[in-house]
Amino acid sequence: MLIPLAAAQATAASVLTAPPLRFAAAGLHSAFVRDTGHLYLGATALPGVKRGGVWHVDQALLDGALQQLAAVAAAPGRLVPLGLPWTELNRGSRFDDDWRLAVQGELVDRAARARRRPPAADLLDTGLAPAVHRQAVKELNRLLLAAAREPDGRDPLVVAGVVVMDVVRRRAGVWSIPEGWAEALDQWRAEHLALLARAQRCAGCGMVEDRSRHTVAARAQQHRDWRSSGADGWITQCPACAGGEHPLYGGSMRGVRYTSERRRATRADGYLCTVCGLRQAVIWDHCHEPDHDFLRGPACGSCNQAERSQKGIWRAFWNHGPAVRHLLECNGCRTTGTLPPQHLSALAAARLRATARHGRCTAEPAAVVEQLPEGGFLARLHCAAHPGREVRWEETVDAAQVTGWVADLAAEHS
Repeated sequence: MLIPLAAAQATAASVLTAPPLRFAAAGLHSAFVRDTGHLYLGATALPGVKRGGVWHVDQALLDGALQQLAAVAAAPGRLVPLGLPWTELNRGSRFDDDWRLAVQGELVDRAARARRRPPAADLLDTGLAPAVHRQAVKELNRLLLAAAREPDGRDPLVVAGVVVMDVVRRRAGVWSIPEGWAEALDQWRAEHLALLARAQRCAGCGMVEDRSRHTVAARAQQHRDWRSSGADGWITQCPACAGGEHPLYGGSMRGVRYTSERRRATRADGYLCTVCGLRQAVIWDHCHEPDHDFLRGPACGSCNQAERSQKGIWRAFWNHGPAVRHLLECNGCRTTGTLPPQHLSALAAARLRATARHGRCTAEPAAVVEQLPEGGFLARLHCAAHPGREVRWEETVDAAQVTGWVADLAAEHS
């Protein structure tokens, strides 16, 4: 029997009460279905099933996964060496579907933030070969300095519902973990990599994603570009197949309100996303301004979510023609020469960073803008190019100038 994720989360929270599993229920979230179409609890992969726009999992599989995790928590077994791959520190990433690398990175972060930072050698297992030991110490010192500059307040390391650092121990100079947890996490990794390999194959032509990209971030971005969310769940399509199967949107719904019957009767998933041009659209995106509510065009789930949270291309949308044109598809924004407040603020801050200077300084300042009641902005600027001397000032931008910036943006990307 299928149950909604909300019910699955409630069940997991009531069963998994041991400290290493305090975040297990949070892992049963629809956001985690994207990569492989599955959710993970320990060694068990739970297929996500979408029904009526709501994600579900099989209750029998869920119950089995909960029983397995509860059994490991009750009897985790003897401590065994973690076998941290310290020679792989120079990969440039701490976590690429390898929980041991994730633990390694977490140890570095914790050491970097400690009040009394331990020597790099204290993070290593005793008995390492001298050549490995020298290489690891050198790389660890570099990483400790870099990690110390990163912001604090990171979430705990959770893999397949397990708060891994709750079960990691230092025993006789060796980083160790209970045998039961090691087996569960190793099984998770094997299952995840197998499912990921399947999810990297285009459902249309069978082409496999290029995994030779240098960084984990680049590979992850390509995987996101190939994954499309539809009424039945996630599907993998290469850009060629997505473009061949789904036509470009031609503006046929311009001026239509989101609340209209016409919008309800017309499917968005027959088009490509108008923002990224890579994935099948899922929804009709619309302007949320109270007096507008006009459709902007078909958008994929990724671009729609990123626009709401100001992530991805929306952090610098003014440099992305499709994003600008998409925003101005709103009949209200286009006719009044404006943009939604968050985008208008981002545009004003970007223009001020590019143009505002103090004296003869040529450095780009930081800019924080505050919208004024009459429609303009008050900008607070700060130039950090002068060590030992704080340079701050304010500038006011009137509504007419902001309207001109929007017009320039529209002309640039028309």
